[in-house]
Amino acid sequence: MLRSLLTTAVLLTAASLTRADGPAFDGNWILWGVTPTAESALAIVKAETKDGKLTGSVVFAPPRGQAANAPKLEVRDLAVKGKDVSFATRQGAVEYAFTGTLAADGKEVLGSYGPDARPQRAKLTPTDKDTLTREEQLVRKPAEAYTKAITAQNRPFILQIQVRQEKDEDKKKELTEQIKAARKDAETEVPKLYRQVLADAATTPAAYDAALALLRAGSKGGVTADEATKLLAVLDKQAAPYGPRFVRTTLVQSADTLSHDKGLAAAAVAASEKITATLTDADTAAFQVQVLSAYVAALENAGQTAKLKEVNAKLTKLDAMLDREYLESVPPFRPGTFTARKDKAANRVVVLELFTGAQCPPCVAADVAFDALEKTYKPTDVVLLQYHEHIPGPDALTNPDTVARWDYYRELAPEGVRGTPTTVFNGKPQAGGGGGMPNAEKKYQQYRDIIDPLLEESTPVALKGSATRTGDQIAVTVNVTGAGEKKGLKLRVVVVEENIKYVGGNKLRFHHHVVRATPGGTDGFAIKEASSSHTAKVDVGQLRKDLTKYLDKYEADQRPFPTTARPLDMAHLKVVALVQDDKTGEILQAAQFDIGEKSAANR
Repeated sequence: MLRSLLTTAVLLTAASLTRADGPAFDGNWILWGVTPTAESALAIVKAETKDGKLTGSVVFAPPRGQAANAPKLEVRDLAVKGKDVSFATRQGAVEYAFTGTLAADGKEVLGSYGPDARPQRAKLTPTDKDTLTREEQLVRKPAEAYTKAITAQNRPFILQIQVRQEKDEDKKKELTEQIKAARKDAETEVPKLYRQVLADAATTPAAYDAALALLRAGSKGGVTADEATKLLAVLDKQAAPYGPRFVRTTLVQSADTLSHDKGLAAAAVAASEKITATLTDADTAAFQVQVLSAYVAALENAGQTAKLKEVNAKLTKLDAMLDREYLESVPPFRPGTFTARKDKAANRVVVLELFTGAQCPPCVAADVAFDALEKTYKPTDVVLLQYHEHIPGPDALTNPDTVARWDYYRELAPEGVRGTPTTVFNGKPQAGGGGGMPNAEKKYQQYRDIIDPLLEESTPVALKGSATRTGDQIAVTVNVTGAGEKKGLKLRVVVVEENIKYVGGNKLRFHHHVVRATPGGTDGFAIKEASSSHTAKVDVGQLRKDLTKYLDKYEADQRPFPTTARPLDMAHLKVVALVQDDKTGEILQAAQFDIGEKSAANR
C-alpha cells in the first residue's frame, strides 16, 4: 500500500481550503508516509490565505514512480476546522483522503492517508523549503530488531523463488535444504525479534507492526490468550495518534487476523465485538460483511452459538446483496459478440491462459476482461483457463498444478512471465499488465485485438473427447488426429471449475474457468503418432482432500490465508484438452467439453 501511495502521490493542483476558527495554517507543509522504519516525503503543499480563503498548491513532488503522462492528483474539499485537517485527492479514478489533527505546538499533523478501506499512517510537518533533495525525501527511523525480523521472515520466500528459477538439480537440492533451515530459523527467531521490538521500541511505529505480526503468528507462533490481549492494547495505543479512521482500520485488521485462530478465540470475539459495535447504516455493505465475517468465524471458534444465528442471518443478507450488486455492475461495460470467422475453413481454437491472484489489486482489470470474453466467444472458438498463484499473497484457489504451469512458462518465456496478471495466448505471453476496474474495458479490447486474428488460422490437429462423471469419479478420453510426425508435442488435460465465489484482497467476488487439476500430470501425455488416444481419471473426493492438504501445509509452512474460506464445491466442472509444442510453447489446438457429454469435433 505504501508503495502505491508513493507512486501516485502527489501532484496536487491548486485548490481552495476552508478554515473555521482554527490556528493559522499558512505556509509550506511536507506530506509524509509513515512506515515502521522510515518516513517518506510525498509532497510539499503550500497553504496561503487569499481574500480571506485558505488555498493550497503543491510546490514540490518527488518524481519517483511518476510516469510522464500520469494524470495529476487533484485536491478537493480541503478544510482546517479547529485542529482537524482534511482533504481528498483524486488521480484518474483513484481517490485517497487525508484526515489528521494538528498538534498543540503546531509542528505536525498526525493522521492517515489513503483509501477509506485501508488508510496508512501519515503526517504533515511545516517547512520553510520549497524543494527537497533525494536524501531529504527519506528520513530513516532505525529499528534493528524489526529489520532483522523482516529479513528472517522473508528469507524462505526468496530462497523458494531461487529454487523455482534454478535449473541445476544439485543446486536445487542445496537451496531446498536452505529453505528448511530458514523456515526453522524464522519460526524460532522472528517472534523473539518482534517481542524485542515491543520491549525496546514500544513508542515507535515499528511497535505497531511488530504487534500485528505477532497476532498473525497467533497461537502457532506461541502467542497466548493473555499476550493477545496485551498486543491488542498496544495496537490501540499506537493507532490512536493517527486518528479514528486509522484506529478503525486497526480494529478490522485485528479482528480479521484473530478470527482464523481457534487458540485465541476469546481475544478474537472481543476484537470483533469492539469493531462490530461501531457499525452504522452509513458503513458500506462491503465493510459490514468484512467485519461480520470475522465476527462469525470468531464466534464459531469460541463455540458461542447463541449469538451466531443472529449475526449469520445479517451477514447472509448483506452478502447476497453484494453478490447482486456485483453481478449487475461487473463488467462495467457491455462486451461485444463475436459472430463468425471470416475464413470458413479456419479451425484453430484460441487458448487464453490468465495467471492471476485473488490478493492482486492490479489483476482486477485483467480478471474482469477475461470474464467478459466468456460473453463474447463460444468455447468452440476460445478456451479460457485461469490459474491462481500466491502472488502477491496467499490465494485459496491456488494449487500445485497452477504453480507448475506458472513454472513451465517461466522457463519457456521468462521475459514475458514476471508477475500477475500475465496473459498467454496460444502459448505466447502477450498483453501483460492489468490495472483497476476502470481499465477493464481497455484490457478486454486489447485481448480481442489479439484473439480475433488468431481465429482466422487453421491447423491439421483435431481433438475429440468425452468426460463422464459417476459420483466423484470422472473418466476422460481424448483422441488426437493430424499431429503428423512433429516431435515434442504434448496433450494436456485440464479440469476447470466454471464459477467460484471467493472474495480476496482485490474484492472480486466471482472467478471463472479456474484450473483445479491436470489429470495425467502437468507434463502431459507425449504424442508420438499422427493419431492417438489418451485416457485420464479424476477422483473429485480425493482432489478435495489433496487441495485441502496442500492449502493447510502452505499456511503452516509459509503464510496464513486472509480468510478461512476454502471453496471446494467442485459442482460445475469442465474438461479442457490442448495440444502443445513443448519446444516452443505454442498451443496448436484445444477443445472444451462438458462432463457427461461428448465434445464436438474441431472443424
